[in-house]
Amino acid sequence: MRIPLLYLSLMKILSGDIGEIRTQRLILRALRLDDAEPLFALFNNWNVVRSLSSPPWPFLLAHAEWFVRSAVEGAPGFDEELLAITHDKAFMGAIGVRMRQADEMQRGPGPRLGYWLGEKFWGQGFMSEAVAAFVRFIFNTAASDTIYSGAFADNTASLRVQEKVGFARQSISTLFSTPRGAAFAHVNTALTRDRFEALTS
Repeated sequence: MRIPLLYLSLMKILSGDIGEIRTQRLILRALRLDDAEPLFALFNNWNVVRSLSSPPWPFLLAHAEWFVRSAVEGAPGFDEELLAITHDKAFMGAIGVRMRQADEMQRGPGPRLGYWLGEKFWGQGFMSEAVAAFVRFIFNTAASDTIYSGAFADNTASLRVQEKVGFARQSISTLFSTPRGAAFAHVNTALTRDRFEALTS
């Protein structure tokens, strides 16, 4: 029986029978406190951070330690369920989901997907592989029939990843980028359960 993701903890699920999400090349697992340093090593990169909306810049090791600790301990106000993306036991990036109400970025309430990957791992299909596996996991464990995502309009690589998995463009809004210090056009996307199942059957 599926339950609403709003009441679902990925960490609790992954600490139970599932343990982790495996793909052909990747393992998606719960974040650990010792992920802070490898996260910082990859995330302290303008080419990575500029494509995201909320991280500070410059990005410090203290930011990475706070972020990982908040995710692991479920700190008050930290509303994102996050998994580490790993390959051959190496930390590569992260993927996560937040529950959001309908707003200018998504037409209805439901999970909103976000992710990032270290630059040295770009261009090898890793992100498409991780997103497809995580989307399947959400649809298999949550009652939501639509997953929302998106990217800044100039982040064509991220939008291409979403399109490969089946996300369709719905609208364009503006979103403030903390690292860039200004608002930019943001392409909002969505993937329905029916479309995903049709594409992967």
